[in-house]
Amino acid sequence: MTESCKSYLKQLSSEISIELIEIKPCHLIENKKKKSKEAEIINKYVSGFFTVALDENGKSYSSRKFSEKLQKTLENFSKIAFVIGGADGLDNEFIKRANLVMSLSTLTLPHHLAKVIIIEQIYRAFCILKNHPYHRE
Repeated sequence: MTESCKSYLKQLSSEISIELIEIKPCHLIENKKKKSKEAEIINKYVSGFFTVALDENGKSYSSRKFSEKLQKTLENFSKIAFVIGGADGLDNEFIKRANLVMSLSTLTLPHHLAKVIIIEQIYRAFCILKNHPYHRE
């Protein structure tokens, strides 16, 4: 985990509990079945969660709108899972079943960068909700 992730997670620890789970890629499976197998593994971890599939074709949010969406979601769900797909992306069926499909960018991002971005945006969302000066407009 990067130092940036650790820093944001530490700052968030007084607000919420965050658990990062990384699954091993399914290298030994043919490409057609790889994403489906990865989705099967992911589903075991996110059962009962409000699931946000991170995908470049998902809905884009400003930081302020994301903070509002996060707040409303937390009012109705105690657990939220933000899911970053494998190297080939997320399984289409997993995306269809997600409660929300969200885009961090239309660019293709490496996993370690996508992880930092979503953790930072969660931190920023909490700062916005508490009128903390971290977020400036």
